[in-house]
Amino acid sequence: MCSAAFKSFIPQRPMSEPLSYDEVWVMNELMENLENGVPPIQLCLHMRDFQAGKSIASNIIDEGIMGSRKIIVVVSQHFIDSAWCRFEFELAQSRFMMERSASIIIIILEDVEERKTKKVFGLHKHLKKNTYLKWSRDPFSNMRFWIRLRKAILDN
Repeated sequence: MCSAAFKSFIPQRPMSEPLSYDEVWVMNELMENLENGVPPIQLCLHMRDFQAGKSIASNIIDEGIMGSRKIIVVVSQHFIDSAWCRFEFELAQSRFMMERSASIIIIILEDVEERKTKKVFGLHKHLKKNTYLKWSRDPFSNMRFWIRLRKAILDN
């Protein structure tokens, strides 16, 4: 099980699918900035933290959703198209409904058509009712992005 004071789970594709832009971004940007920042924030990533020999669904529930204080959802076209990512988001929403202390942090990595956000149960509604973060390639905007993301993760 992943253990850290400020652990966050990132829904991702199964190992059998090729790497997507969002997964490369998670490994190169998100991991680098959160796990190597001050204070370090440990992410729960399937390729590193899921228990071998355990079913994917059990790992998602035990290690990812239930074993994390926050759930970070990186919205991209790949996220919309991935059945596993949609499953993980639905589980995160269920936990949020059961425990109001659970928190889902949405990062919009790339623009996705509004009609496509309706393809993921609850995503469109969540985006309309909650504040989310949007990634930009602009360095000044990125500085603000990391400050806001750290604050969202570290706040109770």
